[in-house]
Amino acid sequence: MNFLRLTLSVLVVAALSACGVETDADGVGADDVLSQEEAALAAQARFQTYVDSRGQHRFQLVAGNGQKVLGSEGYVSEAGMKNGIASVKKNGSNESRYQVRETSDGAWYFVLTAANHKVIGVSGYYVSQANAVRGINTVRGLVKVAIIDEPAAGGAPKFEVFKGVDARYYFNLKAANGQVMLQSQAYTSKASANNGVSSVQTNGANVFRYQVLEAADGRVYFVLRAANGEVIARSALFETSTDAGEAIADLVEILSGQIAR
Repeated sequence: MNFLRLTLSVLVVAALSACGVETDADGVGADDVLSQEEAALAAQARFQTYVDSRGQHRFQLVAGNGQKVLGSEGYVSEAGMKNGIASVKKNGSNESRYQVRETSDGAWYFVLTAANHKVIGVSGYYVSQANAVRGINTVRGLVKVAIIDEPAAGGAPKFEVFKGVDARYYFNLKAANGQVMLQSQAYTSKASANNGVSSVQTNGANVFRYQVLEAADGRVYFVLRAANGEVIARSALFETSTDAGEAIADLVEILSGQIAR
């Protein structure tokens, strides 16, 4: 495993380059809306906490449908993480605390900052700038009602398919600690999202299907590509390419086995 991680570190540094712009695979319109029932489900938000593979404490804001809408930075202590949650609750309803950014492959995301301009939360990815702005509005509402702090559900790694707060279908791959390791692109149907899961299972054990890219703020992330070059999933943001390489090594190991879905 150590050899694999060393090899990956070399590969990911060499792979830092821009690539083509991805579009919404199924062409969903920007004005799609959720039903009242789905909107109520999305409002049942909570903060989930976990310890990552490097021993850092993190949290993720999860909507009632299971969608991760915001992820934290890493903290060296549980107390620091709790302070981070309090800071998200304090700043998260303030529109001026958000900044929309674009990745090098054309996806969009946003960050939430504290009054001192430190990043305290990072969103998932969106197909357009307009959708990222909509995501900000969703998070601003969720932080007002997310009063529960709980450990993320543990267990074996698994895929979760869900309908997002933008009315599209997505899937996540969660690690045994509950951390979301991969997020899919958007799909118009659950069947298409399930096909995406199958593609990740087919390609995810191949280290050469991963590509590490630069984010707008100097950090990095990686994409998983199918054999035809299409992006089928993205990771969260990492501080360094070494961190990304370690996450890829974990994914290659996980996806080499059987995963629930």
